[in-house]
Amino acid sequence: SKPLTSIDDYLQKSAKVDMIKRGAYAWEPIINSMPTERTLVTIDGMRIFGACTDKMDPITSYVEVSNLSEATICSGQEGACFGSTIGGSIDLKRNRNNFGNKKWDFNLNSGFETNNQQKIIGTAINYVDSLFYADTDFMLRDAENYKAGNNKEVLFSQFKKINFSVTSGFKLSKNKLVEGSVIYDKATDVGYPALPMDVSIAEAIITSLKYEYAPLNSMVTHWETKVYFNTIMHRMDDTKRPFVPIHMDMPGWSKTYGYYSKIKSKYGSHNLLLNLNSFYNRSVAEMTMYPSDPNENLMFMYTWPDVRTLYAGIYLEDNFEINCHSNLKFTTNLGFHNNN
Repeated sequence: SKPLTSIDDYLQKSAKVDMIKRGAYAWEPIINSMPTERTLVTIDGMRIFGACTDKMDPITSYVEVSNLSEATICSGQEGACFGSTIGGSIDLKRNRNNFGNKKWDFNLNSGFETNNQQKIIGTAINYVDSLFYADTDFMLRDAENYKAGNNKEVLFSQFKKINFSVTSGFKLSKNKLVEGSVIYDKATDVGYPALPMDVSIAEAIITSLKYEYAPLNSMVTHWETKVYFNTIMHRMDDTKRPFVPIHMDMPGWSKTYGYYSKIKSKYGSHNLLLNLNSFYNRSVAEMTMYPSDPNENLMFMYTWPDVRTLYAGIYLEDNFEINCHSNLKFTTNLGFHNNN
């Protein structure tokens, strides 16, 4: 079940997931007590990299519970389907309709949380017929400062956020389809009481195009290929904080291009999975410090000096069915990783 609370609340129901909480918004997921450098978080198999050097924009912040179908959580090397990992992986899968009889579906969601006066309102419009489907989802959240025990106000814990998601598919033939997807997410005026800075804006555009093929009368049961692109902009801000010794601007940008091609096959008691995947990421982050003395020079530094990352890998999985209630799973992953 997924009420209108945040996706962070939803994920921490898993015994494998803990959260680092720097504020009331965008908690950092920790899988098996390992931080994000050692884990893998994807949205529908897409690799996405935040644009904040202080991890104030985890990938989970770009999906809403209203458009989430499920979260697949794997431990250790078992989670290496979309790239190398040590701690494990989380794959956030969004809602998706199937082809069927012509039908419209309209939903209106609203909620209110008293301890931070959070206003939640969202809509979903879905359409499906025998050849086409479209799923749209919109969510708005607006929260004031959090009130802790004894009605104590936690300063700088407010946030505003909108999330818009569209997924549309078209059936090319009986066993072939193409699907396009877009996510637009924008958070503004996000406070982080555990840090000396807040976030003035965090904006993401996540796009993908997917082709699915289900061969008939073949050992291969499913073949899925996706190309994707995402861009993220993030800007830290301390202008609303009192008694700032030295004002800093800290913007960051991240762009990722990638693809994966995943083949499923069944041979006797063997359920096989092969996934070829690759991505290219460019990340830039900078910091400008403004001395209180106007006669002193500005100080500038690249915290991510135009970092380029290229990854290509192959993942193999064999899920062997011993009997109706026992199985053995074997996985292996080989990857090439290059940074400049």
